[in-house]
Amino acid sequence: MRISLTLAAAATLLALPMSAGATGIHQCEATDRAAWLTKEQLTSQLEAEGWSVRFMKEDGGCWEVYGTTAEGERVEGYFHPVTGEPQLIAQRGRILFSAEDNS
Repeated sequence: MRISLTLAAAATLLALPMSAGATGIHQCEATDRAAWLTKEQLTSQLEAEGWSVRFMKEDGGCWEVYGTTAEGERVEGYFHPVTGEPQLIAQRGRILFSAEDNS
């Protein structure tokens, strides 16, 4: 019994890093991490476009940004880590913009 619990606990711990990674909503192309914009650089770029940035993190090789657009919409956006170009903008599960649709 003790061995079963230990194995179950180990399996759970091994699975956690995989589930704690990218959400799978959007993936950016692989790029050299040294070439990425910093959080501050992307925040400045977005604020110059009228955005208000609340929170930013790395997800799926992109910068994932939670904020408000110049039009006042609260959104979640995925931005190319090197260029800062929007890749996907969504609001409550509804896609407002996708770079794939505009290529």
